[in-house]
Amino acid sequence: MAAILKSSNFQLLTRNPIIRYHYRTAYYVLLPEIPHDTQETNPILRTHELVDYKSVSAETCLNAVAKLSLEQESGIWKLENQLTEPGTNVSFESLMNPLESLSAPLDAAWGVARTLYVTDSERMPSETYKQIHHRARKSRSLKFQSKPIYEACKSIMNENKKLDQRQIRLLNKYILEGRLNGSELNESGMKKYIETSRKLETHKSNFQQKVEKATHRFSHVITDPNTVRDFPSELLRATALDSSAPSRGPWKITLQPHIYTSFMEHCPDQLLRWNVWQANRARGSSSGDSSLTTSLDLEEIRFQRRDQVKLLGYPSFAAMSMETKMAGNVENVTKMIELLLEKAFPAQEKELTALESFARERGFDGSLNMWDVPYWRRKQVRSLCQHEEGDIREYFPLPRVLSGLLALVEDIFNIHFELIDQQKIGATAWHPDVSLYAVRHADGKLIGHFYFDPFSRIGRKLLSREAASWMISTRSRSDIVNHTPVASVVMNFTPNLHGIPSLLSFHQVQTLLSKMGHALQHLLTESTYSEVAGLTNLEWDAVQISAQFFQFWSSDWTTMSKISGHFESGQPLAKETLNQLNKAAVHMSGHDLCQQLYLSALDLELYSTKDFWLDVVKRLWPRFHHFPLDKSDAHPCNFTDIVSQDMAAAYYSHTWSKMVAADIYSAFQEAGMDDRNALRTIGERFRNVVLANGGTVAPSETFRQFRGRDPSPDALLIHAKLN
Repeated sequence: MAAILKSSNFQLLTRNPIIRYHYRTAYYVLLPEIPHDTQETNPILRTHELVDYKSVSAETCLNAVAKLSLEQESGIWKLENQLTEPGTNVSFESLMNPLESLSAPLDAAWGVARTLYVTDSERMPSETYKQIHHRARKSRSLKFQSKPIYEACKSIMNENKKLDQRQIRLLNKYILEGRLNGSELNESGMKKYIETSRKLETHKSNFQQKVEKATHRFSHVITDPNTVRDFPSELLRATALDSSAPSRGPWKITLQPHIYTSFMEHCPDQLLRWNVWQANRARGSSSGDSSLTTSLDLEEIRFQRRDQVKLLGYPSFAAMSMETKMAGNVENVTKMIELLLEKAFPAQEKELTALESFARERGFDGSLNMWDVPYWRRKQVRSLCQHEEGDIREYFPLPRVLSGLLALVEDIFNIHFELIDQQKIGATAWHPDVSLYAVRHADGKLIGHFYFDPFSRIGRKLLSREAASWMISTRSRSDIVNHTPVASVVMNFTPNLHGIPSLLSFHQVQTLLSKMGHALQHLLTESTYSEVAGLTNLEWDAVQISAQFFQFWSSDWTTMSKISGHFESGQPLAKETLNQLNKAAVHMSGHDLCQQLYLSALDLELYSTKDFWLDVVKRLWPRFHHFPLDKSDAHPCNFTDIVSQDMAAAYYSHTWSKMVAADIYSAFQEAGMDDRNALRTIGERFRNVVLANGGTVAPSETFRQFRGRDPSPDALLIHAKLN
């Protein structure tokens, strides 16, 4: 139902895609040879233990996933035969427990491979992980494509009136997945469904490849040092043709997102900004290489998705998508967009007027355009926050931030973190810099474990940019197979240097808070079954709630005083400095929110109507934007998130989850951020009602239990200073 971690080519942490197209009526199976690995020879197969990563390689991962995939497939076929035997009586436990025993070990082995892929590309090359990923994903999806399992789930739901809420939630997952995989279709309908799905996958692949080629094709070389005088060191390193001398140049500007964004913020040359901006917005358009035009692919993808869901009985793809969303229906999302836009649009007008005045006071001539906003916005933020980033970093040494953060979590949720001696337990992590913590209840009972991998390793980690970070669900909780949850928090902080600890930027502190929130959603689940534990089975628009919730804590002085401390003097960050950082964080929040609301509305409209994409853009654009639509702008033709990837009719999830998180955070504010007892009381309630339930209870229901009502946009507007 949701993807948490992605690379450019495939998901790292995969939930079940909404639609697949395998269909089996009868079959002869020729199984490949099962790898000879055993629990004694392959540590990954001991899935109930912590893995000793020094004994793990790409080969052991590949063999473990292959073996467990085959065992799962064989087990499902045996279960199907049992279910179709005349007179078979099936109960919830007799169906779900065998399925859990087959799938949980495979997921755990897959999690180890995924962790190694992100953290050590030399030991887990991309091509090997792709094999593992696709093998595991194919095997995992089999149970949701099984007609006997689908019918058994429906039978249990109809005949057993004593099921509890969590059992119903798990059964409903299988029933919904089965229905969206075509289990209710007749033979002719299924054939059409399969053919439509094949066409859809072809066009999605074409779209993705064309956009990637267009992205890589553009470059602009800068030779004038004056143009790069304000470039941050990371941008210089990323663009210098000679990486050993990044300040010397020349510098090649590309459309890679981390380069594009930073370039637009720091380039003083308006003409260069326009050139890079229009190249980025025109990717996939008819104005460039005709072989890279994506308009027809985009329209074909919309058509195939519309045709596909029509077979399943839905009026539109957007309507079908809401089956797996907390929002529930398109109308609720539209209402959120309208309520937020009512406040955001007038604020945007004021913000851009003020920004243009600011730019003119500093020598800008003419009218502000879209490609000017990032540059002058950065300048305006600097004028509001007088402190240099280097000065701010000195107050956030990693040891202080981490110890303060763990202490905060311990206090709020009444749990305990214990640093583990890895050598002592015989389960070392993938790198000496990685710490391992046991997470325990206040009474000492084990909850789970989490790894913390803080530092950048150029050429080893999947991405070595400062902004790159991951929370990997390495192993999910499962009482059936005795699995406790394991999470891996992976960052890219600068390593300690010359006795000085790693010093974090304010943004990096916020990112660490976010990843910790995500990890706690995974770790503090109390589900019996891994299929509904933690983040698994959580609706798409609810997946980021706990991460967003924790990020809001960075705005609170009491919290930040506990996790900051100058690396030399130990003095916490000054309250006035935090106030300036908070102002900078919500600078032009009306403009930012309008952009997110536009993309959300565009996404829903593209998957609700038959109108040509450009007509949809022209209709929506003036409602959300201050600037007129540029003739060269073809942004839907490179909007991979909603076209060729997993956010179709779900882009609004970013704003929805932030809205819900702000509402939850406001409950803590109402309790009193300085009142330790009140915070612990509401923190334990949040843990027990929201985090513990994970995917076993619908997030709309857990929110109502926690707040006593449905979510409101008010708290988000207050936080963004738009109220």
